[in-house]
Amino acid sequence: MTEPVRLHVAAKRHLCTAEPGYFDLLSEASVHTLRVQGCPMTAEQARAFEALPGAADAVAVRRRDEQAKDPELATPGFDHFRPLLEALLIENA
Repeated sequence: MTEPVRLHVAAKRHLCTAEPGYFDLLSEASVHTLRVQGCPMTAEQARAFEALPGAADAVAVRRRDEQAKDPELATPGFDHFRPLLEALLIENA
């Protein structure tokens, strides 16, 4: 269940290698973090990533993450989420 999240950075690095044009879709911030995270994978690294359990799911999560980045979207402030966070804290205490 946590593997796609753990592989999130690797999925970005993989997509930059395996999918023409993916790099051009990245935000400026994502390009910066890509450099810090190891740049696009080599072809050999990409093949090794594809063989990992959860790799396909990690790529799917990565795609959803990219689709969710809408600078025009109005999102609620912290107070909207406070009751949920407090309930989770109590539930997991």
